[in-house]
Amino acid sequence: MYWQKKKLIYDILIPPIAKPFEEFTVKEAENYFNWHMSNLNERALYLAKYSNVQLDYSVNSLINIWTWFLKVAEIEKTQKEKLNEIRNQLKSKPKDFIDTILKEQSEQFSLETEYIIRDIAMYFGEAIVKNNNSIYWGYHTDIKKDSFANMPLLMGFEDRDFNPPFQTAFEPVFIVHGIACNIFDNGHNKNDLVNMYKKWQRMIFN
Repeated sequence: MYWQKKKLIYDILIPPIAKPFEEFTVKEAENYFNWHMSNLNERALYLAKYSNVQLDYSVNSLINIWTWFLKVAEIEKTQKEKLNEIRNQLKSKPKDFIDTILKEQSEQFSLETEYIIRDIAMYFGEAIVKNNNSIYWGYHTDIKKDSFANMPLLMGFEDRDFNPPFQTAFEPVFIVHGIACNIFDNGHNKNDLVNMYKKWQRMIFN
């Protein structure tokens, strides 16, 4: 168990497949994607009720839900089992490097907070879709392409910082979790989520 044992108040949504995404079959990827899509509306409604934040898919609602999240996010000490696993994975690396990583990983979000992050990510993704006609949910199954194979992705973006421009996509849970990690070094801000929205909106081809 990677988290402290305590009663969950938040009604978590348990994924239908309990194994790493990279091990999914093509059919499992399809089933997971369909499960994800079928729960978008329900989880937004539950998140709105639990947080008492109006989630109307507006850009401003991203500020409001993130302000709430920053107040309720729980941090706990990382369990020894997880730290030992990290140490074993890095055993070929220099000791100073290992010590630095273990120090960075000495704290983690509570299990409840992790599930809240996922629900906010689902809402975040759906807010982008509803506000931009060219953006849509999709997935790919090519594990050689990138580390987001078999995961629900937001697609339809075009990165024009390169020549020629190329089509790109992103995985909302990874993005939102990364933003949430700003809490660990006190670098968080209530505008973090909406700023990420604006960053990706600049890559929408109109």
